[in-house]
Amino acid sequence: MKHFILTSTLVFASCNVIFCQQDTLIPYTPEVLTGTYEALLEWSPLNVDPMWDVPIVPLNLQFDFPCFGDTAVAPGIRLTDIGGGIEIMMPDGEFHLLSATTCDINDVLNVADSDSTIVDGSTHRYVTEGESPNRIYKLEFNNIGFDYEMSMTQTAPSTAHFQVWLHENGMIEYHYGPNTITDLGAINYWPKQSAGISSYWNFYDFMANFMWASGEPETPEFPLFYDVEYDSLNISLVYDGWNEWPSDGTIYRFNYFYTPIVNDVEMVATGFELKAYPNPTNTVFTIYTERLLQAGEQAELKVTDSSGREVYKTTFHGKVTVDVMSWPSGIYTATTNGYAPKKILVN
Repeated sequence: MKHFILTSTLVFASCNVIFCQQDTLIPYTPEVLTGTYEALLEWSPLNVDPMWDVPIVPLNLQFDFPCFGDTAVAPGIRLTDIGGGIEIMMPDGEFHLLSATTCDINDVLNVADSDSTIVDGSTHRYVTEGESPNRIYKLEFNNIGFDYEMSMTQTAPSTAHFQVWLHENGMIEYHYGPNTITDLGAINYWPKQSAGISSYWNFYDFMANFMWASGEPETPEFPLFYDVEYDSLNISLVYDGWNEWPSDGTIYRFNYFYTPIVNDVEMVATGFELKAYPNPTNTVFTIYTERLLQAGEQAELKVTDSSGREVYKTTFHGKVTVDVMSWPSGIYTATTNGYAPKKILVN
């Protein structure tokens, strides 16, 4: 079992909080549907031992998964130990979480000796359905228990079934099935429980961008919190989280809307242009874009001299300052994916 320790929190008021259903910082638009929960048939098990506790194992995904402006590939797509869902490690090292629940989960067999009502354990099951390019990877969390409740009571009265679907076109779905949950406060250490997407994790400060459901789980809002500490979000006064567990048949769908732009003329005409100041310069310059970045647009910023030789490279999130005091005088070109090049004069 995990140990529950409340870490020190940042002042939440200092975080940049954006309430918007379709903010470009996370390239997904959420919607809520209802349907009939269908348990997987002819499924295969993940490579998870019985009596598991936060296993991190790769998913058996048969296709590359487009997300956040890039493509995730195995073994970077795997179970997560942060709640119930999937974590994605991108080729460039960025880290994202798809959380069907933020509650920590566990195999009910871990308390079977003290809970005589337990017959079956908790399993991870998967199937791949459809044909390329429209395949769907379906991962089912079957009869899962909740780590906090189990550690506190040595029983597992609350169990749930839910699935995470990864569509080959980038769409994500969470499907919620039967459950025996009557008290959200009993199943999770944190005061807020929810589901959604969190992206661009900084695990040194435990911060990320969050788009988690809030309110009635069948009719939630999906506010976006940008660059917020996980602990602070869980105790904040401006975010509520779920007020109960989603009912059987609830579906959360996250439509992927990221579209890369490849035409330089189109980029300039629509404002997809890098800007720089001061320009000319002989000390430093700041390269930036006035347009809100989509989360997947971050890329490598490169600066080349007039001969095409690369003189500078860094990860670009929308704004960066470059020291040019040691650079020879001349014309330099800054480039990054999705934006027209920018000329900088160093004098």
